[in-house]
Amino acid sequence: MTEPLEVLNPYGLPTGEVKPRDQVHRDGDLHRTLHLWLLSGANVVLQRRAHTKDIEPGKVDVAVGGHFGVGETLRDVLREAEEELGLTVSVGQLEYLGTFQTLRRYPGVTDHELQETYLLRRELPLERYVLDPGEVEVVYEVPFLGALALFEDGTPLAAAGYDAYGRQNNALLVTDDLIDQARGDATARLRQIQSLLGETPSPR
Repeated sequence: MTEPLEVLNPYGLPTGEVKPRDQVHRDGDLHRTLHLWLLSGANVVLQRRAHTKDIEPGKVDVAVGGHFGVGETLRDVLREAEEELGLTVSVGQLEYLGTFQTLRRYPGVTDHELQETYLLRRELPLERYVLDPGEVEVVYEVPFLGALALFEDGTPLAAAGYDAYGRQNNALLVTDDLIDQARGDATARLRQIQSLLGETPSPR
């Protein structure tokens, strides 16, 4: 059985029902997830999802994403940052961006998430990230405005990258690398971060 998740009602409150993750995705049940945007100085950190993932394999995504297990708190689910990128993160280091309901449909899957979304500022060289190859293939660092243009307008973006085996893995990111159904949400979050900072982050 895949990991059990709590089913939420349309208002984001637990219904008391618990189902395996694959059934939650099959039935389109609303469920809690974590999205963690990561800034490294003036740059945005993104991940390329492993090609073995069941949803959007091989696509470029927010730095950290994961599901809240049954009864888990934010402190608990921050294990995802350590599992995916080797980062130890505490609740006090996060800046809350909001909770957003998203709905994405794929053949046989309806992914209906209540995304609890946060910003983390952490300057770390790419080679210092420790990736789980079953979750993340490559971690990228890109200029903030470049990330915004990529998600918003599809402007190709040169990205510095390191893969799960410690090898340099630079890339030119294009729209085909992105999760198409998530581009609008990602653009909105980057615009929100830009507003939160008061100005576009300055290059190092």
